[in-house]
Amino acid sequence: MNLDTLHLEQFKNYRNLTLDFNHRITSLVGVNGSGKTNVIDSIYYLGYTKSAFGSGDYQNILHGENHFLIKGNFHSDSKKFEVKAYLERNQKKVIRFDDLDYEKLSDHIGKILLVISTPYDGDIIRGPGEVRRKWVDSCISLVDKTYLETLIRFQKTLKQRNSLLRQANGRLSSPQVSLLDTYDAQVIEYSGSLSLVRQKFIEQFIPFFHSNVSSLVKDLEKCDIKYESDVLESEFEKNFSQAREKDILMQRTTMGGHKDDFVFHMDGYPIKRFGSQGQQKTFLIALRLAQFDYLTYRESVKPILLLDDIFDKLDDRRIKNLVATLKDENRFGQVVITDARKERTESFFRDYKHLEIVEIQDGKLK
Repeated sequence: MNLDTLHLEQFKNYRNLTLDFNHRITSLVGVNGSGKTNVIDSIYYLGYTKSAFGSGDYQNILHGENHFLIKGNFHSDSKKFEVKAYLERNQKKVIRFDDLDYEKLSDHIGKILLVISTPYDGDIIRGPGEVRRKWVDSCISLVDKTYLETLIRFQKTLKQRNSLLRQANGRLSSPQVSLLDTYDAQVIEYSGSLSLVRQKFIEQFIPFFHSNVSSLVKDLEKCDIKYESDVLESEFEKNFSQAREKDILMQRTTMGGHKDDFVFHMDGYPIKRFGSQGQQKTFLIALRLAQFDYLTYRESVKPILLLDDIFDKLDDRRIKNLVATLKDENRFGQVVITDARKERTESFFRDYKHLEIVEIQDGKLK
């Protein structure tokens, strides 16, 4: 999958920008705050219908304006298509695939395969389990619509159950008990479905992850991922039922698929506690490259790889290994990276003919 042309109007710090992608690897270079990351984010928006950085939709509109437009022209194999994202203040967001407008934005997920790495990926290691689950759920949802639909139903039911527990305030009436029974059955069913798919995902994902760790650090570090889920325990349904009194007291659901977690280790120790910044960054890059490999394996299409500020916190040896990996044209398709130092990109990609360096300055092409 390739992005041929990107057009921005009043998106973040860009009033008007048209950018052609003519090479396999494009490096956006410029000082901090110039707008490199905003280009990456606009591409992500076309795939995921939202910003990669958690900002509200209206915050993406250029200051003083009332709308933004992102338009991308793509091709995959011999097929060409256009994707537009348009938002006007106080209006509903519009995502258009060629001439098709979606009733549900979730129907667009998976149309544009993208993998993104950003400095905020550190939250996957250092943040709570919710962040790791969200990352895994995102990976799976791109290739499994049934999983996405089950996840949406589960989240809705969980929200309803927790609302009921808060309303009860420690004492349930007979109608509330009956409603809680209904919610319990749904939470148990949806949790089982989600956790089984997550388990299968990790089994398929780990070989890709190990391979990428090896290519980035050779034999310096051994990294692993362990999936933890009380849902997969043999007596989960019984334990869930026994936890009802605790749930009523705490006014929230204490067991289920929303408690699944993924534990990251380096050389047998939690990387969150014992990994240096460079080691954690390498681990996260290996996660993203493994995500790329997983999607390629599942969809037989190479996603677009977006790497924001990718060289930060890496020593020269790790950068050299990463660049050598990205140059593999049999494995990777289109890659877009950002770098604050033009000379660094030039140095590591010296004599590589399929790289284009695009300089950005104050929301404009330099």
